[in-house]
Amino acid sequence: MKTLFLALALATEILGRVDATRNTMNSFAVDVDLAATTNGKTETAKYRVYGKGSDRSVVEFIAPTTEKGKFLLMLRDAMWIYMPTASRPIRISPLQRLMGQASNGDVARTNFAVDYNATNVETDGNAWVLDLVAKDPSIAYARIRLWVDKATSEPSRADFYVVSGKLIKRATYHDHGDRVEIEDLLRPGNKTEMRFSNPSGRRTAKWWECSGPFW
Repeated sequence: MKTLFLALALATEILGRVDATRNTMNSFAVDVDLAATTNGKTETAKYRVYGKGSDRSVVEFIAPTTEKGKFLLMLRDAMWIYMPTASRPIRISPLQRLMGQASNGDVARTNFAVDYNATNVETDGNAWVLDLVAKDPSIAYARIRLWVDKATSEPSRADFYVVSGKLIKRATYHDHGDRVEIEDLLRPGNKTEMRFSNPSGRRTAKWWECSGPFW
C-alpha cells in the first residue's frame, strides 16, 4: 500500500512538472498552425489561442478566410463554437475533429492535470511513462499514456485511448513542444502537424473580455 501511494504521489508530481513547462504564464496567447494530410491531400489552417488559468481558453479562427469569424470557447470540460451566422454559441464535443487528426480539445487545452489523474508511473530509458485516466467520461480521451523526459519534464510522446480501450492516435513532441506530430493509428498515413509560435503573456482586447461566463 505504501509503495502504491508513493508511486501515485510521484506520478502526480511529474504531471505537475509537465504542465508547468507547457504553461509558464497564467494568461497567454499563441498562434497555432495546422497542416493535415488525409488520403495524400494536405490542408492548412491557422488559429490564435487565448488562455487564462488552467481551464479557460478561446480559439480564434484566422485562416482560411472562409473560417474567419468563428471561435471555440472552452470552460473546464465544456466547449462551445461561436459562428457569425448563429445567434448564440453551440455546445460541441472536445473530441470532435477540428482539422485532420487534431481535435477541438487538442488545440484548446494545454493542461493535462485539469482533465486527468495520474494513476501509475514507469521508466523507459531516459523517460518517465505516466498512465493518465480521465476524471470525467465527457473528456476527449478516456486514457493517455504519456512519455516525459526525465531531465526537462517535457512531454516527448503521448498515446491516446478511447473508452473502448482502443489506441486511436499518437502525438510526438519536438522542439520543446513547439511542434507536435499527430498520427492517426486507425488510418495509417493520415497525420497532422501542429506548430506553436508567437507566444505572448498579454492578450489583445477581444469581444469575449467583457464580464461574460467564459472569462
